[in-house]
Amino acid sequence: MTTALEQQVAVYRTLPADQRTQIARLADAETRAALAWAEKQMAIERSPGAMASALTGGREWQARHLDLIDQAFVRIANGERMRVLLNMPPRHGKQVADSEQVLTTKGWKRHGDLEVGDYVYAPSGDPVMVEWVSGPSDEKMRVTFNDGETVLVHPNHEWSVYDRSCGKWRTVETHYLATQKLHSGPQGRRGGRYRFQLPPVAPLQNPDADLPVDPYTLGVWLGDGTTGKASFCGMAEDVDHISARIPYKLGARWVHPDTGVHYQYIKGLMAPLRAAGVLSRKHIPDNYLIASEGQRRALVAGLVDTDGSLGRDGRIRFVSASEELAAGVRDLARTLGYRANLSWRPPDVRERSIWGGHPLRGGSCWVVDWTPHDGLPQGTLPRKAIKHPTKTKRRVGFATVEPAPPEPGRCIQVEGSLYLVGRALIPTHNSARAARWAPLWYLARHPDHRIMIASYAAKLAEGHGRWIRDSIREHGDTIGINLRYGSQAANRFDLVGTEGGLVTAGVGGSLTGMGANVAIVDDPLKDAKDADSPVKLATLWDWWQQVINTRMEPNGSIIVIQTRWSENDLAGRILQSGAEDWTVLNLPAIAMTEGDPLGRSVGEPLWPERFHRKHLDRFKKDVGERGWWALYQQEPRPLEGGVWKWPWITENRISAAAFRGVDLTRTLVAIDTAGGREDSDEVGLVGGGRDATGEMYLLADKSMKMGAAEWGRAACLLAIELHADAFVVEANFGGDMAAQILRQAWAELQREGLTGGMLMPRIIEVTAKVGKRLRAEPVAQLYENGHVHHVGEFPGLEVQYVSWIPGMDSPDRMDAAVHLLTELADPAAASVGSAPYRDHRLSGRR
Repeated sequence: MTTALEQQVAVYRTLPADQRTQIARLADAETRAALAWAEKQMAIERSPGAMASALTGGREWQARHLDLIDQAFVRIANGERMRVLLNMPPRHGKQVADSEQVLTTKGWKRHGDLEVGDYVYAPSGDPVMVEWVSGPSDEKMRVTFNDGETVLVHPNHEWSVYDRSCGKWRTVETHYLATQKLHSGPQGRRGGRYRFQLPPVAPLQNPDADLPVDPYTLGVWLGDGTTGKASFCGMAEDVDHISARIPYKLGARWVHPDTGVHYQYIKGLMAPLRAAGVLSRKHIPDNYLIASEGQRRALVAGLVDTDGSLGRDGRIRFVSASEELAAGVRDLARTLGYRANLSWRPPDVRERSIWGGHPLRGGSCWVVDWTPHDGLPQGTLPRKAIKHPTKTKRRVGFATVEPAPPEPGRCIQVEGSLYLVGRALIPTHNSARAARWAPLWYLARHPDHRIMIASYAAKLAEGHGRWIRDSIREHGDTIGINLRYGSQAANRFDLVGTEGGLVTAGVGGSLTGMGANVAIVDDPLKDAKDADSPVKLATLWDWWQQVINTRMEPNGSIIVIQTRWSENDLAGRILQSGAEDWTVLNLPAIAMTEGDPLGRSVGEPLWPERFHRKHLDRFKKDVGERGWWALYQQEPRPLEGGVWKWPWITENRISAAAFRGVDLTRTLVAIDTAGGREDSDEVGLVGGGRDATGEMYLLADKSMKMGAAEWGRAACLLAIELHADAFVVEANFGGDMAAQILRQAWAELQREGLTGGMLMPRIIEVTAKVGKRLRAEPVAQLYENGHVHHVGEFPGLEVQYVSWIPGMDSPDRMDAAVHLLTELADPAAASVGSAPYRDHRLSGRR
């Protein structure tokens, strides 16, 4: 029977937003709670983005381009059959710097070296697989924690933090942390607190490893062993205690006559120590850091029994003269979930100081300390047993968030949402992706329908499925769907009480079972290498025709979400085969036409709230022209550009030995100063000449990023090296200034005696009268006809040649080479002794 409140809520849901707001303000507490629940349900039903915001407390961003995905799914959910092709730039903005260290199941790796299929660790201690790796961007925020560890991340990198100000766990971005007060109370004293704190980290979980040395024995030897021998030392009772726990045969034992220290030899240990790589270099090998928890605790016990101590405060301290060993012990303690610190202690010569009596470096040493909050024993010696365990583990807090010089970085996606980064095993977020909230929302609207998700790797698609499955487990009662018992695999699950569910696969894999009402193809190609592979492209197209299309229900819809890689990627083939029934949404990072799907003005960024023009300009420099036009502007260009072809260069290349028989009648140095732009990457600086028959030779490419004084000197030195008779510099952009720079540089070299009596080459100031295409094409024809020979290889220039297409920004090296060869090929400028030059295709190009 329907209650009065339920009837009131049902009517409330039909009213416009302004009336609902007025009713909620006037309602009593019980009614207001019911209306708030109704509002949440209405948001969940409205769109994928609204559901994401409602279920995450507003943490999910809703940008304009994500609205397009929402709109497509709303139309599909309302019964419309759609085929949507959405081309958009790479997901970016949550990266960690490439240089940061990450512990994997195979040892330490640079974050930038992580690949799909690697296993890193979650805060739970469980290994989690890397499912996706983004393209590069600049990381420029240095986050420092109260234990002294730091990590370099992107301003939009996300963190899961406990916010003491509100007593809740939150997901926040780095740039937000930079605007907040991070500490309250006296710094470094009782009563001081860090506002934002990281989640706890549990001991890493791994199976037993096949180790060359018994872990306890290795710990003993690392602590008090003789560096180049299979023996350890200590006081008599300690040596007796430790020897009873070593699973090797014991050899001779002797006592130092002066100190009374006992030395115990261990038979058969030399070969295992050598295999572990620790002889003559004491350190913790990586394979011990990723051994089982029991093996790692045994290693800690050996270390503590020898060079460890238990303080009155319950903290364990390990002392060593070796920074490398001490740092390894710190890392080892952290893999067990302890908050370990490393510090250097200078000599302490106080008469009653324990440190003053330490023999290491006259009292100086490295100290690792940690509190065993779990109460578990750290060593086996009775005097080092923990008597009053501390059960509280202090969380790591955010100390500072500051700008830093940018470094390249990437973001990764793992199973779940958090992974550990840095030597301190800091919990950090991975990237959320587009193929998750939308299918979750659709299944809530149509629990009797089936969804297929495919990506370039089966594990990546399975990661989407796992996220959706886990979200149903967490929010099922709220969104009205639940998983069927016995059918809850990440790559395939069914919903209880219906025929609906989800299946995932990698491109090229099978999609067996029932047909799909909706298919989502997210990132069908991994990278540019796959996009340039005819085999990969052919396999993708066959899979598209024979698998995806054959599994669709008669009224099924398909959504392809990808970044463009090449003209023949999946989007390219779909467009080439006829896209009359497709809704094509090209979303370049920077709008190029007035017909932009989002209604942007030309030049407007796709997501200015996160990535304004300066960000995008940096991306352009990072990925190069070809990568920029393909990945970010969704306009892929062929590997061999529309003007130059590789064979024109490679088939006419000659060696330095072959060039020795060539007599040049002209030699020039050409400079492209990039118009004096402050943000230019390079100054184009090339040298070359021609012989009496009209054949031209490229001799040098000295292009690089230089200031005016630098390029002037470099150009003059190149002219001296090549015995050039002239400089060529474009007058359109400060030609008079360029000429003055060259004269000053030459005069300085004369004063230094570096010109060898050579007269300064004349300066030829050229004025470009036509566009870059009209200037470049005749020079490209000279290459095509075999009249230009590269003496050796010039990869920077040659890549610019073959990847340049009219409409792109003109590269500096290429511009300089075009000026050089245009001048060399100009018959009017031929020097005395040259044969008549009858090719007039370059006439009027200046």
